[in-house]
Amino acid sequence: MFPKISILAPSFNHEKFVGFYIESILSQTFSDFECIIVDDCSTDNNVQEILKYKDTRIKLVQHPYNQGINASLNTAFENASGEYLVFLATDDILEPNALEILYQALEQNPNAKAIYPRLMKIDKDNQKLGILEVRQRSREELLYHLFMIGNALTSPGMALRRTDFVQILYPLDRAMCNFQDVQMHIKLLLRGGVVLLPQILVLYRFDPRGSNISALTENTFKREDMEKSKLMDTFLELKNITRAEELLQNVFAKEIETLNIAPNVSALEYFLGRMALLSPVELNRMWGYHQIMTSYASKEGAQKLKQLYNFEFKDYLKLIESCDGTHYKNWRKYQKYKKLFNATLTFALVLCILLIVFIIKG
Repeated sequence: MFPKISILAPSFNHEKFVGFYIESILSQTFSDFECIIVDDCSTDNNVQEILKYKDTRIKLVQHPYNQGINASLNTAFENASGEYLVFLATDDILEPNALEILYQALEQNPNAKAIYPRLMKIDKDNQKLGILEVRQRSREELLYHLFMIGNALTSPGMALRRTDFVQILYPLDRAMCNFQDVQMHIKLLLRGGVVLLPQILVLYRFDPRGSNISALTENTFKREDMEKSKLMDTFLELKNITRAEELLQNVFAKEIETLNIAPNVSALEYFLGRMALLSPVELNRMWGYHQIMTSYASKEGAQKLKQLYNFEFKDYLKLIESCDGTHYKNWRKYQKYKKLFNATLTFALVLCILLIVFIIKG
């Protein structure tokens, strides 16, 4: 008999936290579950701590080498058999009624692509730091924010159907790191709506100074910059989605009215590129410009844009005005300082000459 819920639990160097995690799992009011913990080749005593628990619902799988979060989730899924899936790393904690509420929500919302609980942040000592607030938004509003700004959802405790995971997400991209959950959110929302629960069901371990990949370090921000283009490419999956043009019309209603262009899936790169050029995020604008470049690169592409949008080369040249980016700002700053340096150097040379003349005459 298969369990109703499989908890997919990536685990890496969580020796100090995994005991709290497992105890919270075993204390659930909903008991028809299994928890697949995938140890991603930890270097501490994480595995030994897990093995202390003998409950058959706790199942340990060990990676032979370190492979990352998405690889761990893939492995956990490959060893899971539940109808519903819950994602939760082993440094977090579930409230006792979490699985029960998630199960009820999935049963009561058969069309939802995912269920998201509210989170309470805790520190390394399990002290509560405050609620991680997520604004209630419609499907269209969430997609708009994810496209134009950035993440608008959380991932600890998110639940979905096994069938949707297979059809939409599996296998998860192993190379995605800091944006691995954001990519999942986009993929799911492109296919349907989600439900944000009002209940706090997860105690989310938050340590901005920690050593994990989401810690607020320079490398974290650099990884996000490197992953952004690939993340934005996820929206190109609209090519394969039913009624995509209607969805785009609802998501970008204001921008469509401003630019007076209509979405057309046959020119999706161009349309999304024009939308991205209106983003306040420079990397999004750069992505958008590159999509338009790709659309215009061939004779056939240019003809299609002329036919659909009356878009010509002179219009293409004007688009650069939307990309007043950091590199150009740095170039302008360099030119400004260069002029100032040259002026200062000229003044110093004149002053030296006058001083020499004064000395000679004196």
